[in-house]
Amino acid sequence: MLVFLLSVMGGAATVQAKEREIPALTEQENQIRLYLGQSMTLTDLPEGEITVDKEGVVEISEKYIMTAVGKGAVKVSVETKTGKKTVARVEVVANERLDGLTFNISTFAGKVVGTRAERLDIPAFEEMTCQWSCETPELASITEDGVITPIRAGTAQFLVKVTDNYGGRYEFTIPLAILEPHFEHGKTNLAKGCQMTLSLQDYSGNPVTYKTMDGSVISLVSSNSSSVIIKARKVGTTTVTGSVDGVEFQCRVTVTNPKLKTQYGFYQKKKSFKVNVTGLNADSAPIWSSADVKVGKVNEKGKVSTVQYGSTVIRCKVDGKTLEYYLAVSTKTAVKAMRIGYKKIGKKKYSQARRMSKNYYDCSSFVYRIYRSAGKTLVRKTKWAPVAAEIGQYYVRKKKIVKASGVYDEKKLRPGDLVCFGGSSARRNGRYKRIFHIAMYIGNGRTMESSSTYNNVVIRYRGTLKKKGIPVVARP
Repeated sequence: MLVFLLSVMGGAATVQAKEREIPALTEQENQIRLYLGQSMTLTDLPEGEITVDKEGVVEISEKYIMTAVGKGAVKVSVETKTGKKTVARVEVVANERLDGLTFNISTFAGKVVGTRAERLDIPAFEEMTCQWSCETPELASITEDGVITPIRAGTAQFLVKVTDNYGGRYEFTIPLAILEPHFEHGKTNLAKGCQMTLSLQDYSGNPVTYKTMDGSVISLVSSNSSSVIIKARKVGTTTVTGSVDGVEFQCRVTVTNPKLKTQYGFYQKKKSFKVNVTGLNADSAPIWSSADVKVGKVNEKGKVSTVQYGSTVIRCKVDGKTLEYYLAVSTKTAVKAMRIGYKKIGKKKYSQARRMSKNYYDCSSFVYRIYRSAGKTLVRKTKWAPVAAEIGQYYVRKKKIVKASGVYDEKKLRPGDLVCFGGSSARRNGRYKRIFHIAMYIGNGRTMESSSTYNNVVIRYRGTLKKKGIPVVARP
């Protein structure tokens, strides 16, 4: 029987033949296991030609040195004068630490441009010989022993050739993110009182710190490793700085104070005008829109064109703030009356006793007098304005009202209509339909009125107008 004695020194194994007579092998005999790259010398073999039953697994030199070159199983035989004799079955396996080892972009934390050169340590390669090279030299450089210097943002590709202790050779491609962390915008505007998120780009999980140069202009609300939320406190300019691995990046923030020159507009159909916004700078970029283009359209420069009767909201989004301009489109007389009334906002006191005096109104004298100034008499010419219930009753009799069942359809309401409060939900007061208050509808769910609650002329948001509390909406 041929007995193999395997001794390994420096990755080499030696097989010695005790007998030249080679009997048939059994499954338990003459099994040899080699690692890729491992070699062994075959000695005292019978005379003849050595053959293997599969290529690419082992190579046997003229000096009978067998080297494992590829994974797999192979049978080694000798062609003798008396026939083929199998001398060994050989299994070649890969190094367990390296077999099946793969790398992807998330295997390692990214390297930041501007940081010092660092070695890329891989525990699986310890005590092995590694030779490194970079396939993307425009993004990073690497020494033969694995010291990386980041150059420019991108995904760098590194090739490492590894030789293990058995002499097996392996190649691995390692992708690595090269980062140049920066804010999405190098400079930005932010309206006073507003918040915004400054997001990081080219970032991969490394700890980030933030600071602001002037906390009175911009304060930091909250932050995480990928963004920071800032709040504009007062008009001015400052810098927000982020830092990753000691590398700083900045965003210059200017706080603006955008305002509408006026918040309400009253126009007839087929008129054009520009909505003016103040408090902007050269970097401000307003975005305009209309809630109802059937009533009024607006172009990219804030020029509005009225179309038909009704109301809409012209919105201007700028520097993180949304400004709303309330547009009412109506008849010439109604527009004139609304403009006259708008000039009284916050300037006239409420008084029933002095309702016809210069600096005073009550609810009915307010609508009566502004319509009279616009050239329209409500109910009758008089030095003492009719009360709210009388105005409502008059227009019901004239059939100049807006009809409704449960709620008033906003599309059917027209700026300049007179809204009479009372109805079944009001207490009994002996007046027509219990009407106790009157206001002018100016669109977008709002009324203009002289209010005892506020002791002044005000604009109030009324929302949906319900028939139960508003028995009459008159159209002068």
